[in-house]
Amino acid sequence: MLEQFTWHQFLIATLLLTLFWYLAVILLFYRKQLSDFINGKRRPGPDADPLAHRWQKGVDDLGDETDNFTEDLLGKPKEPEGTASVSMGKISFAENDEARAQQIGLVPDVLQELKTVFAILEKEDGSKKDFFNLMEVVQEKYKQIGSNPNIGRINEFISAHAPFHLSAEELENLWD
Repeated sequence: MLEQFTWHQFLIATLLLTLFWYLAVILLFYRKQLSDFINGKRRPGPDADPLAHRWQKGVDDLGDETDNFTEDLLGKPKEPEGTASVSMGKISFAENDEARAQQIGLVPDVLQELKTVFAILEKEDGSKKDFFNLMEVVQEKYKQIGSNPNIGRINEFISAHAPFHLSAEELENLWD
């Protein structure tokens, strides 16, 4: 029996049944919207005032204060501990083992300790005497740094970041 229908007849029948189905759904479920569309009535758009609710009577209107809050309800995401955001200029990759050893090892650790020392001095408005007291802790922690070939680089960092003048003799005696 199916052999008597052609593809043309099948497609026309499918199209008519589909149109009949959608027409029935629109007439049954969207009757009000269809009549508004036919009569030319427009429904209020997103710019229209919302309907008043019973519960709004007891709610304080914050007005312009909501502009001070961020759009994100949860706030800014916190970075995992031990990570930091840096600019692109501060990122560097070692090209060889010698450069990698300069980035990872004793000298960078000492420089990080020195940054901490200078931060403490700045925060507490420390003096030269306080600097030498803090450096005794660093000296004990890194006893072998005095014989390091990059000690000149460390001394340059200290003289550049110290909030007071340090003589060359004081810098040399610092690591003894």
